[in-house]
Amino acid sequence: MIEFVILLGVVGGWIVVASTLFLMLALGRIWGILGVFLTVGFILINQSLKGKYMEKIVDATPKAKDIAAHIFEMNELILLSSYVVSLLLYEAIQKYVEIIIKFPHALG
Repeated sequence: MIEFVILLGVVGGWIVVASTLFLMLALGRIWGILGVFLTVGFILINQSLKGKYMEKIVDATPKAKDIAAHIFEMNELILLSSYVVSLLLYEAIQKYVEIIIKFPHALG
């Protein structure tokens, strides 16, 4: 179960980075606000899973409970840092990469 939780944090982080960066590059910087909503959504899912998981491991040792709590906190940090990374990547791409799209003329 805990491996699934770690994987969920990592995959959620990649989804936040990719979707936020794509939205900002394709539609403009203001669309990065949707990344905030994604991040908050994934954090709420993480907290929900944390509550369910911590109820299930009642008979575990205190050290196991601490490790599980730290893993859930690590997932939240991964999600938050993923959003920050997408903002930094957007700034770097806008500063150092020039994207030119050329359309062929209809008349030749």
